[in-house]
Amino acid sequence: MAIMKYKAEKKMDTVRVLLKIIMWLLIAGFGCNFVMQTISYSFYKNAKRETDLSCTPQFIQFNETLTGYGGNLDAENSGQVILFFGGSKDIAYNAVGKYAARFDGPFLSADYYGTQGSGGKMNLKTMKQAAEDLYDWARSRYPGSAVIVIGHSYGAGIAAYLASVRECNALFIAAGYRDLSDLYNKIIPTFRGPLKVFISNNIRAAKYAENVKCPVYIIGSTGDRVLSPSLQEKLSRCFKIRK
Repeated sequence: MAIMKYKAEKKMDTVRVLLKIIMWLLIAGFGCNFVMQTISYSFYKNAKRETDLSCTPQFIQFNETLTGYGGNLDAENSGQVILFFGGSKDIAYNAVGKYAARFDGPFLSADYYGTQGSGGKMNLKTMKQAAEDLYDWARSRYPGSAVIVIGHSYGAGIAAYLASVRECNALFIAAGYRDLSDLYNKIIPTFRGPLKVFISNNIRAAKYAENVKCPVYIIGSTGDRVLSPSLQEKLSRCFKIRK
């Protein structure tokens, strides 16, 4: 009896240890995800307007709750409209002010729902909705114009999503990623393999790439230590090659 009791206690001790390990893994996984998502969203929610701009952004009310900015809005005969999704701190005002002057046609950027002047809550669902609403407004305002989608850094994934669900003429990605683990692991190397399941609101650019039908151009820089040229090559292989 004593031996059986001892074995039962050892078994229970093992179970307790395993449960503690699982508990701490869950705490660590969800905690790291919360920290990384909070940081990422803060780049849009708390970003300040820059002053060293090449043009003056024009405010646009895309719908009742979605706002943003544009440049070259009267260039209706250019034949194309640019939809831009910026990286950290490139809120719509800053993006338009810095980049719109480099293009001849209308240049548009929206602030995700729950950021800057846009109402609502920021999450993956509403980021996708903001991209679609921006596209629909542009199509209505500039009918017949070619739609060029540009995504940089964090905004690359949403740009890829838009090109996968709407008819676009070209998609440009600068410093992109396959999913958010490519970004998060540079700061907290936790989300690898099955541990990616802890990433909530994961922007899966590689998955969206499967349904992108327009020409795609991916740009990398040897000076980028976070989203390297080798990562851009891996991302490029996620898009189907069309002849």
